[in-house]
Amino acid sequence: MDTKGRDCSWIIVLSVLFTLAGPSGVHGSPHPCCPDDPELSYLLNPKPSQKFHYLVRYETFFSKLLGKEKGFFIILPEDFYQNPKVRYPVLYLLHGYNFHRRGQAWRPPSPEEAKKILCDVKEEEYHWLVHEDIALIAYAMMDSRNRTYRDLQRSLEDRFDELSRHGGLLPGDYLPKEIALSIISHNLHPGGNPDTPFLSIRKMIIILPDGDNGFYTDENEGKSLFPGTKDLGGCDGFQSDEYLNYSLFPFLWMKPGALGKYESYFLELLGYIDSASTYRERVLPLRGIGGMSMGGFGAVKLGLSYPHLFESISSQSGLLDIELLTNKWTLKMAVPEFLEVFGRLEPRKLPPGSALDLKHIQSNNPVSLLKRKGMKQLSHRVYFDYGEKESYSWIVEGNKNFEKALNERTRQIPVQPFNGKAEHNYQFWRSRSGNILRHHSDVFQRIFSTKPQPQPQPQPQP
Repeated sequence: MDTKGRDCSWIIVLSVLFTLAGPSGVHGSPHPCCPDDPELSYLLNPKPSQKFHYLVRYETFFSKLLGKEKGFFIILPEDFYQNPKVRYPVLYLLHGYNFHRRGQAWRPPSPEEAKKILCDVKEEEYHWLVHEDIALIAYAMMDSRNRTYRDLQRSLEDRFDELSRHGGLLPGDYLPKEIALSIISHNLHPGGNPDTPFLSIRKMIIILPDGDNGFYTDENEGKSLFPGTKDLGGCDGFQSDEYLNYSLFPFLWMKPGALGKYESYFLELLGYIDSASTYRERVLPLRGIGGMSMGGFGAVKLGLSYPHLFESISSQSGLLDIELLTNKWTLKMAVPEFLEVFGRLEPRKLPPGSALDLKHIQSNNPVSLLKRKGMKQLSHRVYFDYGEKESYSWIVEGNKNFEKALNERTRQIPVQPFNGKAEHNYQFWRSRSGNILRHHSDVFQRIFSTKPQPQPQPQPQP
């Protein structure tokens, strides 16, 4: 080949690499807060030696309502950059309550210690990504090469095996084969023939927001309980002078940033995604919302409150009847933010000194919203489940109340091999993630297929 031909070949190769990498010309970048974390590096900045690559990005946007930058992860379909004209539905997955956010020590941690906690436990917007491993599961289920459930289970086993070799499974977790078995054979396709054809789910964009401990709700009194927080560029740092000692018990502290207008902030994030130059031409007007625990409450509450914004809703171990949370002693000791969001938390007093606003609770309660809006035909839009061994009685009772309101059969999941003993933990939620993704995909596909498609225009006759 002559020199000119070789030059053209290099141009083609560089063009392909640019397309694969995306608009920045690089495949990924280190996480700004935890750059040395092996699992985040595996997902955000994959090495050429990896068999599986994922288009996972960590981004921030400035929230005017909270007055600081907030971080979120976004998982893009594998062919996002190769097919620039394809548009995708969007699924928002909300995390649960973060007990590590509170300073359960004699003094709040230093910023250095707090950053280590952040990068060790990886709660909040990290949870779905590194504990439920949603990117791995979604990519396997969106892969049309997996033609049977046996193929899908083998693909998941291979993906979790590679993740494990890159430090991505916690000590004491199940083996890759056991995780794949739980997701497919015990939950998504229980007792079925593994050679049954598997239809890949609809490709979608998945967004994992940071909801702090704000219950995805606008705080009751509309005021700040804390001194102003510092904007640390989305890294969610800790500053000891921003903590609140919320009880006469000297060792109970609460981290700032957990109170404010968190429902309005979430709607602000939706607007940002819909208008951001990178995504506004790539998203369909089809949205789903799901979550676990506190996030399950947020997903159902927001989905019922804004039915014009969300076509599909899911909850895992969600707080679906918050009127059951009336014990101020328990709340102030375990989840003090609930008292402030839905009432009035009195700092440096014993729990009876605080109060709950029943009207504000009822206006945000999923069971109450369901009854008030009179939504009878929700079985095709809403999916929810909970474990047989949930740690908190109000989760089991609340889900049973939601079942009654919907006139649905029980959604309680029994103890199975490799599902975290159906307890309130990431292993249980991960085992059901395939069911959650299938639900949202089915709703998206049903709506998309029934919408009128543009008809071809008649061609002029010669």
